[in-house]
Amino acid sequence: MEINKSVLIKKDNYLAHVVYETKQTQTIYAHIGGMLKLAEQNCPIEILSNIVTITVLLHDAGKLSDEFYMYMKNILEKNEDTKRGQIDHSSAGGGILKKIISNEKDEREIYEFISYAIYSHHGLNDCIVLKDDGRDKKSGESLYEVRNRKQIDYSQIEDRFFRICDRKILFNYIEEARIDFLDICKNVGKFTSKGENGYYGENYFYIGMYERLLLSLLIDSDWTDTSCFMKGEPLPERISDNKIYEIWKQSIINYKNHLKNLIENGKYSPLNTYRNEISDICYRASQGKHNLYRLSVPTGSGKTLSSLRFALNHALKFRKKHIYYVSSYNSLLEQNAKEIREAIGNCEWVLEHHCNVMMEDEEKETEYLKLTENWDSPIIATTAVQMLNTLYSSKKSSIRRMYNLCNSVIIFDEVQAFPVQHTELFHLAVNFLTEFCNTAVVLCSATQPSLVNLPCNNLYNCVEMIENQKLYLDKFKRVEIINKTDLVSGGMNFDQLNDFVWQNFQRHLSVLIVLNTKKSAKFIYEKLMESCPDNCEVYHLSTNMCAKNRQEELEQIRKSLKDKKRIICVSTQLIEAGVDLSFACVIRSLAGIDNIIQSAGRCNRHKETEIGEVYIVELEDKLENLDRLPEIRKAQDATKKVLDFYKRNPELLNHSLDSEESIRKYYEIYLGIDVNILTVRRTQYKSKIPDKALDDFLGMNTMGLKAYKEMHLNSKDKKFPFMRQAFKMAGDEYKVIADDEKINVVIPYDEKAKLAIKILENNTASIEKKKRALRQLQLYSVGISQYLREKLNDAIYSIGDGEILILNEGYYDKKVGILEEPKFSFLEF
Repeated sequence: MEINKSVLIKKDNYLAHVVYETKQTQTIYAHIGGMLKLAEQNCPIEILSNIVTITVLLHDAGKLSDEFYMYMKNILEKNEDTKRGQIDHSSAGGGILKKIISNEKDEREIYEFISYAIYSHHGLNDCIVLKDDGRDKKSGESLYEVRNRKQIDYSQIEDRFFRICDRKILFNYIEEARIDFLDICKNVGKFTSKGENGYYGENYFYIGMYERLLLSLLIDSDWTDTSCFMKGEPLPERISDNKIYEIWKQSIINYKNHLKNLIENGKYSPLNTYRNEISDICYRASQGKHNLYRLSVPTGSGKTLSSLRFALNHALKFRKKHIYYVSSYNSLLEQNAKEIREAIGNCEWVLEHHCNVMMEDEEKETEYLKLTENWDSPIIATTAVQMLNTLYSSKKSSIRRMYNLCNSVIIFDEVQAFPVQHTELFHLAVNFLTEFCNTAVVLCSATQPSLVNLPCNNLYNCVEMIENQKLYLDKFKRVEIINKTDLVSGGMNFDQLNDFVWQNFQRHLSVLIVLNTKKSAKFIYEKLMESCPDNCEVYHLSTNMCAKNRQEELEQIRKSLKDKKRIICVSTQLIEAGVDLSFACVIRSLAGIDNIIQSAGRCNRHKETEIGEVYIVELEDKLENLDRLPEIRKAQDATKKVLDFYKRNPELLNHSLDSEESIRKYYEIYLGIDVNILTVRRTQYKSKIPDKALDDFLGMNTMGLKAYKEMHLNSKDKKFPFMRQAFKMAGDEYKVIADDEKINVVIPYDEKAKLAIKILENNTASIEKKKRALRQLQLYSVGISQYLREKLNDAIYSIGDGEILILNEGYYDKKVGILEEPKFSFLEF
């Protein structure tokens, strides 16, 4: 910090930011000074500290030009902001750095690394231009060529910059940063050499992740300092190391008391002995320095609390900054975040970050939004979408949070549900966090896709936390998975499925049916309702219902099961994980073995009987119509092969379709069906950029390098750019969940939803109120296809300049969701 203070030698009058309403001004000196303080307290790994200091010092050098000064004065005096985005103030910093650094190989590399962050702090760039934009960017040019070609009065900017910044101290920083960067490159090279042909990833990818980490620090420091100036607030202070240490200590004390209370209150079954053993294994693992574990345990074995015990004790012993709990399912996240809060005994230490979180108090809402901006809380419970976007999306709001993943513990729960098309990118991110960021990662699931080795981009040194998994699979075995796919040649029709359901209902009295499509689930629900006796309750769950509706239905199902009522539930796969329901029997339409096992987790969940029954059935092709769902079709094909293998060699799969051997066999077949499509993240650029993988764009970027070579065939300089990644292209393309062009429609489901809609329709409502109303309506939104949108036509109207779509009340039913034809309430009795 002493060097940071002395590197800024003289205050200036040049303007970084202004506020027209209050006439407040922030100078370049003040802005850089605030950012240096933030960057120093936030930098998570020492090897980046000198590099980030240089980046902060130079990032806004272009604001020292006369043109930018007049732009600021016009805003201050006349509120004229017409040139926003037209004045390039990021190129000058890279140009100054280039003049300082020699053209030797190692110094050229550090120049490219630092200047990329400077050039991109207002938005990602590709290091090599892949598309001629018809103006100043030519295909095959490097970002550095494009920026260095800009007409900038460097003599004026440099003179002003070095009046503010001490030249000699900056040069010292650059020399130290060069040594640090060489070490980064050596460390990356040592790691990737542990496997041949990119087995654990390749050099340029991991250098690119370091670049993103640097950019994360720069963006967060820039946005935070600017926001504090604009609002007249002091810079925030991070939770001190001593404070976080005390939080972990108290959390562990509270956790032990919570566990004791659970046992004394009899909330655990006789399986407590084995749950305690698993918990003790997790504790012992927490005391070691290893950074990557699999926790493969059956459903009902206390995975959430056991993994939390690992996280708390590991965070305490190794002084970690944060604990992250990550899940693909909001329902699971809400349920387990509640369990985590109860276990650690302090709600203030847990930030739950997903779209369903709502704060009733406006002040709390503001504070919540601040915390979600950079995840600066001790424990963060968030979704796989938020986490993976933080690692790969091009959105600056996502990039901003990345540095807080360092020096942390991350629990990835139900990891089998993470998008399979991004398997390798997920592996690479985990490798980066565990090998270079001092972060410990636990991969939790009863069905681990990470059991299978891929041709490249594998997890490095992932250790099984539970060595004797078979013991616990046997002890927690509560169901038998029974293959009934050959019950009807060619697959069941709906009448046959209907009969099969009623047969099992007569025996078990509570049955769950899980189908692959919303249309088939709705149809069988309606079929069952036609023949439903008075003493049976029939429920339906689908993503055609808004989240609020599904929550209420789940609560009613849970209550009916607890009261031992006769019940049938028809659902899509949304029920497969994170839903604490226990049916006596489950019928699952043919899908992947992982989906089948997850469905089985809803059967005999609390071991109400010795063994529950889970049936795999196959439906006629036309009933589920999977032509537009190739991933499910491929999973079905893989499962069929496993079922066939099991029929011939049950002993090789340990006489069980949910054994570790069966799971491994399934993933080997599944990933081998077409490894390029399923795991290598092909882009969606269609004809523009066919058959290229995102990890290549984020690493070697062979297409970009080829374009560069073609453009520079006659150049005397035969050196290729060190930074060659297509960060923007890959980040724009990256989608955790393919949206399939879904259109969000708001359902006026209850009075809260209707009130929020009225606020959005009110032209006099404040921006804050409208933002809050929009967040509230996330619970009341349903994603529909363009086809359904056109079919509904006038049943949907728009508000807010046509951007928000509202469904007419007559086209929604609380039992099935969105209707294609209206219901008429005046006909109901």
